[in-house]
Amino acid sequence: MPFNALAERTEISGPTLDPDQYEMMKKAISAIDRGHTLHGLITLEHSPTLRAIPVVNSYVGYCMAKERGEIREAVELCQVALQSEPRNPIHYLNLGRIYLLAGDKGKAIATFWKGISKAPGAERGVVADVPRNGNCREHALILDELRRLGIRKRVAFASLHRSHPLNRIAGKLMASFGRR
Repeated sequence: MPFNALAERTEISGPTLDPDQYEMMKKAISAIDRGHTLHGLITLEHSPTLRAIPVVNSYVGYCMAKERGEIREAVELCQVALQSEPRNPIHYLNLGRIYLLAGDKGKAIATFWKGISKAPGAERGVVADVPRNGNCREHALILDELRRLGIRKRVAFASLHRSHPLNRIAGKLMASFGRR
């Protein structure tokens, strides 16, 4: 039985996988998400069939940056994956992680927010909706990264300082109406 997508993840594009390849990819990605990037890199890097899948390249890029310090190559892999699947939040997660490893916190935060904006309901200001396309886990991982960085919610008026009374009052009003 051919597999064309990860069961718990967003749809992937690329070759049809046999069950063994699918399980290998699923276990490697799960290991990477748990922090075992060396295991994931070794598993995913040397399989030409898997390397034809943008999600796999995105994860390989993150692992390369973390394990080998190959930041430039990792960014390129993630950007190519983003070009082929621009609505897949996992690419934004991995690219943001790479930027963090490179020490560019600003780019990482912007990339994480772009990934969050790909959530269904984000245009209405609601990220907690359960996505129809299975991206719930990816968005949770991005939100975890943002929380780890200590990121606050966006201000109502970006042109004003966070502590400005208009931003404080608007933030409280938006929170009371459930818009934050």
